[in-house]
Amino acid sequence: MPEGSTLRFNPRARLIRTVGDKLISGPEAAIIELVKNAHDADASFARVRIEPGIGANTGLIVVEDDGHGMSLDDIQEKWMEPATTDKSERRRSPKGRPLLGSKGIGRFAAAKLGRRLELKSTAELPHDVGKQTTILPEVDWDLFETKKYLSEIAFEYQLVEPEEKTGTQLRITELRNRWSKDSLDRLHREMRRLVSPLEETERGFGIYLDLSAFHAQNYGFDGASIVNGVLPDAETTANPHRVQPFPLMTACDYEVAGSFAADGTFEGTLTVHRAGQQPTPIELRAPVLEELDEASCGEVLVQLYIFDREDVALAEMAKRAGWGSLKAKEARQILDQVTGISIYRDGFRIRPYGDNDADWLTLDKRRVQNPSLCIGHNQISGILVVDNEARSGLVERSSREGLEETGSFRRLQRLMLELLARVVEPTRAKFREDAGLSRRRKDTFIDAFKSAQLRRVQLFVKSLPDEQRKEGEKVLADEILSLDATLQSLQAKQADLEAKVTLGLIVAEVLHEGRNPVYFIQTESARLAKYWPTLRNDTAEAHKNWNDIPRITRGLHTGADKLRALFASLEPLAGARGRRPTMFNPNQVVIDTLHLLESRAKDAKTELIHRADPDIKDAHGFREDLATALTNLVENGIYWLGHHKVQQAEILVKVATGKDSCVIDVMDNGPGIPDEFRDRIFDVGFTLKPNGTGLGLSIAKEAIGRSGGSIGLIDSERGAHFRITMSLGG
Repeated sequence: MPEGSTLRFNPRARLIRTVGDKLISGPEAAIIELVKNAHDADASFARVRIEPGIGANTGLIVVEDDGHGMSLDDIQEKWMEPATTDKSERRRSPKGRPLLGSKGIGRFAAAKLGRRLELKSTAELPHDVGKQTTILPEVDWDLFETKKYLSEIAFEYQLVEPEEKTGTQLRITELRNRWSKDSLDRLHREMRRLVSPLEETERGFGIYLDLSAFHAQNYGFDGASIVNGVLPDAETTANPHRVQPFPLMTACDYEVAGSFAADGTFEGTLTVHRAGQQPTPIELRAPVLEELDEASCGEVLVQLYIFDREDVALAEMAKRAGWGSLKAKEARQILDQVTGISIYRDGFRIRPYGDNDADWLTLDKRRVQNPSLCIGHNQISGILVVDNEARSGLVERSSREGLEETGSFRRLQRLMLELLARVVEPTRAKFREDAGLSRRRKDTFIDAFKSAQLRRVQLFVKSLPDEQRKEGEKVLADEILSLDATLQSLQAKQADLEAKVTLGLIVAEVLHEGRNPVYFIQTESARLAKYWPTLRNDTAEAHKNWNDIPRITRGLHTGADKLRALFASLEPLAGARGRRPTMFNPNQVVIDTLHLLESRAKDAKTELIHRADPDIKDAHGFREDLATALTNLVENGIYWLGHHKVQQAEILVKVATGKDSCVIDVMDNGPGIPDEFRDRIFDVGFTLKPNGTGLGLSIAKEAIGRSGGSIGLIDSERGAHFRITMSLGG
């Protein structure tokens, strides 16, 4: 190459689709992006209409607003330029709204939703020369896959008679996704959570969702009822497509209101509504800890609504909320829709914080460790309002899916956990103890040592005449010393017993987790030794045995890895450093785990069924933890199916990739779990097995918790249905 020559990037056309698929997680997120664009255009509303199609690549989505629109120049210089810096440079709309979008990725949302787009926009031209309406009749996103370079793609436009009002309309056709009731429910929930209920009335921005084209007779559900409810009230009757934000949960048992200053000082109030108390002032100081690599996260407004979930508390809460006499199960289902701590900026939610499966403070993991004190993810509905990126240091990811893992985000997490741990949870626990709602754990020996001082007897002896008092004091002192020595001896024996119990639990876990891989290695290595001499024979059986070897060797390797991981998990007891999470294929863990349990299931006449999405994404965490949880769940299923002699017994394990998580469902067709025990099955020591230890499910939950995931029991018409959720890698 001649000296002084230069090279230039020549972007491929498929870059548009590739980047869009990476930046926007799913169709719900894509529609939210388009709604935010309408807000940034100073619109008073954003209206979304979805019409179903018949078969693949059909259907229609219309997104329209009455904002300032785009002129032909705007479309060319802004909309047609991916990653434009226009919004990041302006930061505010012409009418002063803080801009929600700054990454220049809005047009990718339309490409994510469908293969064809018609864009029509009306805008005021500069210098008061009138309005201009521009139409792009067809933007064919498939061209970005078939053409080689971006420079080869061009779209026709039309300048038509200007319309009276400004605004933009997007008509998206040949939809890429089928909109089911579940996906429309998710979209509606996303829209309800989009605008902060604290600021909704101040926004001057309405969101509408028109699903009236979905009819029960054709699609099995009524789309309109998703938005306005089965029994619309006066407000929804007047505005049948208006999306109403979730109401503030002021009928809670405990309420926290206040704010953190930039230096970490919290000032606010805590109200125990369940006791009918007035708000009590609370304060907290949590300075920046540089050793934790923290940085200031600016001022944070905090509003928390906390619930006790036992039946009596739920009934009281339902009455305060005006819901009538709901059953506990129904009240829990309502709470499950609104629990979670959401983060808002400029009045709009930062996804996914506040979603049911976004336990970004790992509250459930804390609650596992101390359920009598810690508040779980499904017990709290919270709203946090944070400042802009410049003042808070809380930077949204390019994907608009959460915040970057910066020192400011770590600080926000710690501030909230400090508020809960140091103020809210202890206050709640004290109220519950005083009200007789929970038992306070006491150290038996501390109480015993205090009693051994015989304070009341000492006071009585002091009241005796001098001669009797001196003799009494001597006898009393001897008795106190004797009691103290006896208690110290008992305390030493108790400590020894506790050490042995701890050792027993460790051994039990080793046996529990190690016997399957040992059994597999023992049986499969014997089978491999039997196969080996005949593998060179040219027979059908030899070929079959040869084809079976990769499965056996993979199982041996998996078993060895599981044993290694099991012993590695005990290293912290010896002061070893902990492991680091990795990305792994959850589907392969399921395959290997079921293979390990195949012989046992066959002996119990139970069929193991495995189903998976074709494009499973990597999960983030510890593969051994997932294997541990799956082993416990499947083993329990095998046990109960055999115990009840279920005919055609089966256990189904489904693996799927959700919006931002990997979901593994473990289901059996057995007797299920009685309702009265459903809330206790993960408690340490709780078991329904005659000779059970009560450790299996608690070990499973702790294992998944170590990987930052969650495990829970799902309502089902028959059998037991457990769901494991883990974060996606990448």
